[in-house]
Amino acid sequence: MQNRFPVATLTGASLVIVTVAVAALIIGRSGPAPLVGSSSSPSASQATAPTPSAIAAAGPTATPKATQKPSAPGSPKPTPGPCNVAHLTSRITLWEGAAGSRIAHVELKNDGSAACLLDKLDRPQLVDGSGRIRIDGQTPPPSGQLTLEPGAVVSTLVSASNDCGPDPQPPVTVAFVFADGQRLVAEPVSPTDTTTPPCNGAGSPAAIDMHPWAR
Repeated sequence: MQNRFPVATLTGASLVIVTVAVAALIIGRSGPAPLVGSSSSPSASQATAPTPSAIAAAGPTATPKATQKPSAPGSPKPTPGPCNVAHLTSRITLWEGAAGSRIAHVELKNDGSAACLLDKLDRPQLVDGSGRIRIDGQTPPPSGQLTLEPGAVVSTLVSASNDCGPDPQPPVTVAFVFADGQRLVAEPVSPTDTTTPPCNGAGSPAAIDMHPWAR
């Protein structure tokens, strides 16, 4: 009996050690158990992120159109002022005879770089080469104005009658006195022109008048 007990005890102890070793080996291979409350599902951002195929199917994102700003109004054109005789040229193109009078065809041109206002009627004068005023016209009533753009040309007819003065010194021409006192002398037909109306009687007054300037 004394010999059997120790042998049985040793055999039982060996079985316990083998069993524990096998259990430890099995547990080590299976890996650590997951923690309580943890989740193996992907994160919310990974779950909702669109795939490349979904982006391609949706097409390009529309770019919002830029709001068009209203264009600024253009600057108003400056109001023309009265014509300056320094920017005007005038010339007689023709003398025409009539019963007891002579009629000058006259052109006027705006040689300036800006538009200006010209009275339709001025005070006409018949002058000769010495500067003598042979016939002086009357100051006309207000007659309205024309806007002369740069390069614009207007014309008029000037009729003179009953010049009973001495023989004129060439050249004879006509002049125009503006309402503001400026005076424009037309270029004569020629440097030797002595055209004057005939004297209809020394006791009769001389006269000169003009048609309105017109285009």
